[in-house]
Amino acid sequence: MAVDAPAADSGGTDDAGEVLHCYRHPDRETYVRCGRCDQPICPKCAMQGPVGFRCRQCGRLKHDPLTSFTPAQLALGLGISIASGALASLIAGQVGFFGIIIGFFAGGFIAEIVSRVIGYKRGPVMLGILALGIVAGTVLGTIADAYFLFGLRYSLVFAAAMIAGAWRRLR
Repeated sequence: MAVDAPAADSGGTDDAGEVLHCYRHPDRETYVRCGRCDQPICPKCAMQGPVGFRCRQCGRLKHDPLTSFTPAQLALGLGISIASGALASLIAGQVGFFGIIIGFFAGGFIAEIVSRVIGYKRGPVMLGILALGIVAGTVLGTIADAYFLFGLRYSLVFAAAMIAGAWRRLR
């Protein structure tokens, strides 16, 4: 009984002996197939997946857990950022111009609270929730503040400092 010799390198061919070409670039020979759909892909089209190379269609995430939100998470994050922004605005309204310093650190603190409560989300939606909530909270805090003229003068600068602190925390 003879032992079969190992198969030689196929050199860009499949099991039937045909030359493989990338499904998106028919002029390119390839040795790689998608790990999910088994289409031939060239190195330019290949995406590194969790268990090997994937084509562009199979390599895309259907649901990115870091940047997708449920409606409850959106509402909770917005509510917390509005309430925290209003509280920080009330506190900063009492110290005047130095509220800018408080605002920067309050923005980072607000970002940390919202991030922990809604599950450590990232991305532009998270920054939008924080910015919208901080501005709305600052407006509410300024209205509630007894120093209308003094608080109104610095409210936008204070809101910008809080947004800068929140952005710094999310980077």
